[in-house]
Amino acid sequence: MKRILFSSLLILVGFLVQAQDFTQVVRGTVIDQETKQPLIGATVLVINDTKTFGASTDENGKFKIEKVSLGRKTVRITYIGYEDKTLSDIIVNSAKEVVLNIEMVEKVMRANEVVISAKSNQAKTNNDLVLVSGRSFTIDQSQRYAGGFGDPSRMASNFAGVAGGGNDQRNDIIIRGNSPMGLLWRFEGADIPNPNHFGSQGANGGPVSILNNNMLANSDFMTGAFPAEYGNANSGVFDLKMRTGNNEKREFISQIGFAGLELLAEGPINKKTGSSYIASYRYSTLSFFDAMGIQFGNSGIPKYQDLSFKFNFPKTKLGSVSFFGMGGISSTQLLDSKKEGEERSNLAFAQDVDFSSRMGVIGFSHSYQLSKKSYIKSVLTASGESNNARVDTLDNNNNKFYFLNRYTQNDRISLHTFFNQKLNAQHSFKIGVIASNLGGNMNDSLWVTGLNGYYTRLDFKERTFLTQSYVNYNYRYTENLTFNAGLHVNYLHLNQTYSVDPRASIRYQISPKNSISFGYGKHGQMQPLLTYFTQTLIDTPNLVYAQTNKNVKMSQANHFVIGYDWMMTENTRVKVETYYQRLNSVPVTSNASFFSTVNFGADFIPVYEDSLVNKGKGYNYGLEITLERFFSKGLYYLVTGSFYQSKYQGSDEVWRNTAFNGNFVMNGLAGKEWKVGSNRNNVLALNLKVTYSGGRRFIPIDQTASIAKGDVVYDYAKAYQDRQQDFFRTDIKISFKKNSKRFTQEWALDIQNVFNTQNVLNQTWNPRTGTLDTNYQIGLFPVPFYRIYF
Repeated sequence: MKRILFSSLLILVGFLVQAQDFTQVVRGTVIDQETKQPLIGATVLVINDTKTFGASTDENGKFKIEKVSLGRKTVRITYIGYEDKTLSDIIVNSAKEVVLNIEMVEKVMRANEVVISAKSNQAKTNNDLVLVSGRSFTIDQSQRYAGGFGDPSRMASNFAGVAGGGNDQRNDIIIRGNSPMGLLWRFEGADIPNPNHFGSQGANGGPVSILNNNMLANSDFMTGAFPAEYGNANSGVFDLKMRTGNNEKREFISQIGFAGLELLAEGPINKKTGSSYIASYRYSTLSFFDAMGIQFGNSGIPKYQDLSFKFNFPKTKLGSVSFFGMGGISSTQLLDSKKEGEERSNLAFAQDVDFSSRMGVIGFSHSYQLSKKSYIKSVLTASGESNNARVDTLDNNNNKFYFLNRYTQNDRISLHTFFNQKLNAQHSFKIGVIASNLGGNMNDSLWVTGLNGYYTRLDFKERTFLTQSYVNYNYRYTENLTFNAGLHVNYLHLNQTYSVDPRASIRYQISPKNSISFGYGKHGQMQPLLTYFTQTLIDTPNLVYAQTNKNVKMSQANHFVIGYDWMMTENTRVKVETYYQRLNSVPVTSNASFFSTVNFGADFIPVYEDSLVNKGKGYNYGLEITLERFFSKGLYYLVTGSFYQSKYQGSDEVWRNTAFNGNFVMNGLAGKEWKVGSNRNNVLALNLKVTYSGGRRFIPIDQTASIAKGDVVYDYAKAYQDRQQDFFRTDIKISFKKNSKRFTQEWALDIQNVFNTQNVLNQTWNPRTGTLDTNYQIGLFPVPFYRIYF
C-alpha cells in the first residue's frame, strides 16, 4: 500500500512544473428544446478568468470558438425571446475538442406580468417535464467523485433518496426504501434490461457496470412521481443518453482502471453531412488486481468484456438517423475444490460454482421534423440478458454432486414512437406508444433431499406482449409557474392485466432564488417474467407441476412529493423534499406468511414463490436534504441526508420493515483542484467521500433450532426486524492531469475504505461449529487509474 502511494505521488510531483500554453476549440449547436429547430444568431460566450471568447450561431444553429485557454469554463448562451442559459464546469483539455449540444426554452410573454428570473440551477434535468424528484448528472461527476469507479450507478448513490443497499460489492440503486427492481433503465429512448456485468434475474445491479461513462452525454436521474412518458416502474428512472462522436476530428481515449482496459475511438464519417461514429471496447483488469493480493470480498476472479458504439447520421433524406448498441459478457468460478488444508477444512459447505452472464442492446433511432414546431421520433431496439449458474457440492474427496443448474434468458423487441408538438411558448404536448414483444426461456432445477430428486422450479419458453401508451401536456402559465399533467397506460397481454396511471406536477418560482414544487404519480409495474412462470409441485410422486402465478396483476404505487429549492448563491443551493408513497396490489403468498415482492432484489439470486395473490400493501415516507456547491473556483461539495421509513404487510397481515429500510443515509463529498505548472495548464485534484448509513436488514437464524436440525433454520417471524451494524466508509481520490500539445494524460489513485472499516455483509450458519460466521465487505482497496486522450 505504501509503495503504491509513494510511487503515485512521485509521478504527480514530477509533472507539476512542466507546462506549456495550449488552447482548444469549443463548438456545438443551439436549438429549441421543444421543437429541436436550430436557433440562428444566438450569442455564445465562453467566460475565462481573464478573457471572454464569443461567437454567434449560423443558419444551422452551429457555433465555433477557437483558441480557448484550458481549464474549467462557464458558457453563457443568450437569444432574443428565449431564457438565458448558463453551462458551468465545462472542461477544456488540450487533446480533445469541446462539443456542446445546447437546448433553450422560449420565454412566455404575458401582458402586465412581473417576471422573476430564476437563478441558474446546474442540477436541472434535461427533460423539462421533470418538475420534482429529478436531477441531471454529467460525465465529469461520474469520473470525479471518490469511490465511484466511474460507475453512473455508484455516482447516483450519493444523491438524496438513494441508498446502495449497504453492500459495497454491488451497485444496486435503492430509492426511498423501494426494491431496486422498481428502477427503469432507459437508454437512448429505449427501455433496457439490467446493464451490469454478473447480473442476475434476482437483481437490478451488479459488481461492475457495462455502462461506459466515456460514452455518455449528460443524463437524467429521477426518484419519484416521474412524468407520463416513463412507465412499468415504481421507484425511479435512469434516463441515459449516448453522446455523438466528433464529426470534424478523429480523437481517441485509452485507459486502465477498475472498469477495465479500454480503447475508445471517435471521428467523422462524412464531414459535409456531419455524420460521425464513436465506439469503445473494454476488457477486465480485476484479475490483475487479484494477482497483486487485493481481495474482492467473497467474489472469485471476475472475467468480463464489453462493447459500446453509436453511428450518427443527422442529415439524411429521411431525417436524422442513428445506430447504437451496448453489450457485455462476464463469468467467474468459485472453486472450493482447489482449496486445501485449513482453508478447506473451515468451509461450512464445500461447493464449486460456475456463473456466467450476458447482456446486450442494439437499436435504430429515427427523428423526422414534420414542421417548425413538431417532430416524430421512433426507436427500434432488440435487447436481452441471460445467465447460467451451476453448483456442485463436494465431499471430502472432492467428488462432485450436481446440486443446482439454472439457465435464464429474457429478451425484448421494442418500438418506442412519439409525436411532440409545441403550440406556442406556453403550450406543448407529447403522445407516444411503446410496444414490446417479451420473451423468456428459463429452466431451474434444484436437488431436494426430501424428494430424493430434482425440483424443477422453472421450465418454460414463452413470449408475450407489453403495450404502453402515454400522453403528456405541459403548460407554462407564466415564466414563474409551470404545470404538466399526463396519463400512462400499461397492458400485459399474458394475462390481460393493465394499469392506468395519471401523473401531475407543478412548480412555482417564488423569487429569483426560491421555488416550490408538488408532484403526484401513480405507477404500475408488471412482475418479472420468472414470477409468472414459477411452478408449484401439485403431485409429488409423479412430479407434476402447475403454474399458479399466471394471473398475478401489476403492483401499484402512488407517489406524493413536495419540494423546496433555494439557490443561496450562483453556485450553491439547498434542496429539501418530503414524500409519501402508498403501495398496493403487491403480490404476496395465498397462505399466511411474511413474503412480499417488495423485497425482491435483497439477495443476488432469483426468488421463486408460487401461489401469489395481489393482496400485499406497503408505504414509504421520508425527508431528504441536499446542500450542494457546484464546481466553482476549484472547489465543490455535496452533502445529502435521507431519513425514511419503509414498511410492508404480507399475507399474515403483520406490518414489517422492508428489506431496504435502512432508516437513514448520509453522504458527504468534497473536492479541490489546483492549477499547476508554469502556465497553469495542468491540474492536481483531491476528492473525498464519506458515507454513513443504516445497516442491512436481515432474517435472523434460529441457532437453537439449527443445532437441533443440523441445518440452518430461519426465524421468519422476526424477518427484517433488526439491522446489521451501521455502515461507514471513507474514500479518497488524488489525481493529476497533464496537458501536452497533442495529448492529455491523467493519473489517479482512488483509495476505497481508507480506514479499513469492517462493515458487516451478512451472517451465515456453520453446521460444523454450530455458530454464525460473520462475512465482511470490502476493506482497504487502492485502485490505480491511468487515462490518455489523443
